[in-house]
Amino acid sequence: MSAMAESPLTIPTYDGSLVSVRSTTSSMSRLQPATGLARRKAEPEPKWKAGELPTNYQCPSCFSYLRFPIQFEDCGHYICSSCLPDIMRVVPRCPTCQQPISKDKIVNDKNLQKEIQNLEVYCTNKEKGCTWSGTLRESQVHIESCEFVTVECPNQCGGSFERRFQSKHVDEDCAKRMIVCEFCKEKVPSENEISHLNICPEFKVPCPNQCSDKEYPRREVQNHLENECPKQEIHCPFADCGCEYLGRRPDIAVHMKENPGIHLNMAGKTITLQKKALQLYDERIKEQKNWIDLLSRKVNALEKSYGAQYIWKIDRYNERLQEARSNKKTTLFSPPFCTSRHGYRLALSICLCGDGKAKGKYVSLFICICRGDFDSLLAWPFSHRVTFTLLDQCEDVDNRRHIVYTVKPNVCKENKPFLGRPISERNASFGAQRFTDLDTMLTLEYVKEDTIFIKAEIDNEDMVAI
Repeated sequence: MSAMAESPLTIPTYDGSLVSVRSTTSSMSRLQPATGLARRKAEPEPKWKAGELPTNYQCPSCFSYLRFPIQFEDCGHYICSSCLPDIMRVVPRCPTCQQPISKDKIVNDKNLQKEIQNLEVYCTNKEKGCTWSGTLRESQVHIESCEFVTVECPNQCGGSFERRFQSKHVDEDCAKRMIVCEFCKEKVPSENEISHLNICPEFKVPCPNQCSDKEYPRREVQNHLENECPKQEIHCPFADCGCEYLGRRPDIAVHMKENPGIHLNMAGKTITLQKKALQLYDERIKEQKNWIDLLSRKVNALEKSYGAQYIWKIDRYNERLQEARSNKKTTLFSPPFCTSRHGYRLALSICLCGDGKAKGKYVSLFICICRGDFDSLLAWPFSHRVTFTLLDQCEDVDNRRHIVYTVKPNVCKENKPFLGRPISERNASFGAQRFTDLDTMLTLEYVKEDTIFIKAEIDNEDMVAI
């Protein structure tokens, strides 16, 4: 046949067939499980108009018609593409003549495929009443719309039926079809109709006390019992005053009319008790207000003290001192710190070998105001006293001799670059140019383990709390 001359690279694939029949790899992992063959065996066999399928169109492996027929070049026999993987998986032999076959000598026959697809058939559901007939190719299109094919419920209720009954099932029988509650108009699945009616707020129910034949929407029953039902037992209006009478609504009116003195006496006692209780509540409220004021002052003090002092640890003192003497690095800056949680943002700076006229004789210590997130809420210019302390690290706490220097800012126009609200990242520094002389640094234990500690305290007595 002319199919023998076709390129093997044009072989179509079918579910479960080889991915590529002419694969150059010998690995059997390229063979897929025969899922397509199993699916074909589950499919109904076409009903041929000729009665039986001619043997030359029949697959010797699955005994059904050849679908995407594949021919072995060595013997000329045919097989389905879906049956090929099982044959190639163990010992590759032709199922017709048992001759060994090679996967490199397999081609498809498109002409034979066309012949088979043009065979006349009836619908596979002919016994159920379908009258369709046509070619095998057309049957594959027909089966998609055949009214006698068994389908499953689209609502996934678990039911199956012929397609022609689908509309009736979905509209009338399906347990999962959506229906509209006739009372509240809410859409609910049919299978949940009873449970919905048991809680539907608009479902009509009779009065639990059977006071009449009238029915009420479920949401109105409680209101009916509390305010309308003549058979509902209710407490006397003076129950909170101590009256224990319980009776039906009409009886309450009689009870009230017959016992005005008793009720008046109960009301008087209740008013007296409530007046005493109100006095106790007033006293408790005043006591709590005092506690709130006290706690508020404590919180305010804590807010002010948060960060109001800062201790700066400077290590490698001797190395840094030599750098200052050689003008390699004359000034050190501390990390910024705040006077309170939302207060001024400050930073310290120190010249270990002195600054200006004090250079070579004194240690110069300064402070500067940095731009902060809350500057718009603070009072300007900065006017709070700053105290610098060089901490003595003597182990005996009682013998420590700290060096203390206090700076009180002079609030005037000339000092605005130092004390005004920062415009740039930080203001000019101010402080103690002659904080302590260099010789003093070598006495006591101001320098210990090559480290010194500088403490800065900011007076927050008059600082505005935010």
